[in-house]
Order: sequence, then structure tokens, then C-alpha cells
Amino acid sequence: MRRLSVLLLVLLQVLLSACGGSMEQNGDEPEEKETVPEVEEPAVIQVATCNLLKPSGRCDEMSLTMDKVRNALAYSIIGTGASLIAFNELDATFLPGGTNDLKVMCGGIRPSWRWKLDWPNDITSAGTLAYSYSNGYAYDSAVLDHEASGYVWLAKSTDTWYTDPEKAYEKVGSPERTCIWIRFRHKASSKRFYFFVSHMPTKDQGGAPNMAAVVNRFAAEKARTLPAILAGDMNFGPGKETYSILTQWWTDSNTATWGTLSGSSHDYYYDVDTFTKNRPDRRIDHILTRGCSASDYRTVVFTYSHDGKEWCPSDHLPVTATITIE
Repeated sequence: MRRLSVLLLVLLQVLLSACGGSMEQNGDEPEEKETVPEVEEPAVIQVATCNLLKPSGRCDEMSLTMDKVRNALAYSIIGTGASLIAFNELDATFLPGGTNDLKVMCGGIRPSWRWKLDWPNDITSAGTLAYSYSNGYAYDSAVLDHEASGYVWLAKSTDTWYTDPEKAYEKVGSPERTCIWIRFRHKASSKRFYFFVSHMPTKDQGGAPNMAAVVNRFAAEKARTLPAILAGDMNFGPGKETYSILTQWWTDSNTATWGTLSGSSHDYYYDVDTFTKNRPDRRIDHILTRGCSASDYRTVVFTYSHDGKEWCPSDHLPVTATITIE
């Protein structure tokens, strides 16, 4: 009987072995190795927007012929710490080789930076293009791959945009308002996103609410399901019609109590002591998002001394934020 029990035990072990099992002497179950899913890292990018105020609109004490003004402007741009920055109110002097060449003014910032400033924005009836109220951007090519870009002209009163400047002039005159689009790929994460740069008209110039709606529709058609960022001087803050239209499609995560535009009186226009303090209604330079998130908004203040006061180098403070694309 004992011999039969031993034979049965041996037979059972053979059968278990054939089925891929085993008979543990201590009665423990064999350990299973856990499969750990790969975690996809988000893309984290520092983004900024800066309205430079075109030199032809500057008052004497703000002239960029003064080194201290140029230096303060350069430091305010560098101080954003951005890998991607939008510019408004460029004119030809800011372009490569111009008297206020931004790349030269900023000392190159980093060798990997690329400057894309040559986007004409003003049209004459002859079809001649000029740089006035122009938009532009710069980016760090060590962080981002520039895949494609272009721009459109925004209509003031119709729900459309134009890719041909002569057609834009024929239909609406010189609107002096455009929207640049760029598709980037974040190198570290391989995530793609769209960056839009625009500059809305003031209330007196007219057409801003309609242009805001056109920007929304254009961005929706261009970006489709990809994350998107809109940056620039929208000339209107929270509670205004243009802002309300933009935020029907875009998200504004900024809760800052400081504005970015100082006011209209040249008596204090650039004086940092009165520069938008506790005036959220003057927060008109925005970084808005779609399909991603923004945090850590801040304004960048670099000043210079003039006439016994500390002055800002533009009538706008640069705004910067951290963008996260999950």
C-alpha cells in the first residue's frame, strides 16, 4: 500500500510538471511578476508674450536710441525664462539687421534660439507689405522642433480670414491685424501642439469682437484635436466682450491681480510705480490654452532710471506661464 502511495505521488508530480505547474514543499503559491505600464511624461514648456510697442509710437524718454532703454527691454525678454515667446507691435527696426534687431539686443539669449519676426502686417492699395503692428515669435530649438507655420489676415466684420494680403486689402482695407500659427513638436516628449500669436484692435480701432470669433474658428479648424496655445495683446481684459468671446473656446487660468498695460496718460505711462498695480482690468496680454493647462503666471519687471523715476521699457509688462501638455 505504501509503495502504491509513493507511485501515485510521483505520477501526480509528473502530471503537474507536464502542465507547467509545480508542487511546492512549503505550500506557497508561486510569485507572479507585475507588469508596470509605461508612464508617458508630460511636455512642460515656459511660454511668454511681450508687446514691445513699436518705436514710432514711443515718447522721447522711451526712445530705443538710449542704451538703458534697450538693455531694460532685453532683460525683460530674457527674464521671462521662456522657451517660446510671442511678440506684438514689431516694426521693421526689430527685424534682423534693423536698428533695434531683437536678436542682437538680447545678445542671442542662447545659441539655440530661433527668431521668426518677418511677418508683414500692413498693406497698401498697391499690395506693398510693411511691418507695422506686426506679430512674431522666438523659440528654443533645443526644446522644440518647428514643423510648420504660416499666417492669416483677420476680417473686421465678416466671419472669415484671408491667406492672400491683396485679397485682405480688397475685402476689408488694411486691417493691420493677423494671426500667426505654428505647429511644434516638444523634443523630450514628442508631443505636438499649435501656437497662435495675435493682436486684437483697440475699442477705437474697431472690429475686435469679430476678429476674436474669427481667431477661435481658425484655431479650431487648424489645431483640430491637438493642444493649442494663444498668446498676445488682446487689448481687452476680463469682463469685456472680446475677452468673453475668446474664452468661449480658450481657457484662461490666470488669476493675477496685476495688469499688463499701464494706461493712456504719458505723465505716468511707463512709470513702474503706477504700472497697473491692483488694476486687473488692465490685464490685456494673455496666454490662453486649449487641451493643455497653464500655471505660475507672472509679469516680468525690469526698469531703468530716468528723470528721478524708475521706468519700464515698454507700455506692457511681459507675461510668462508654465504650460503643461499631458
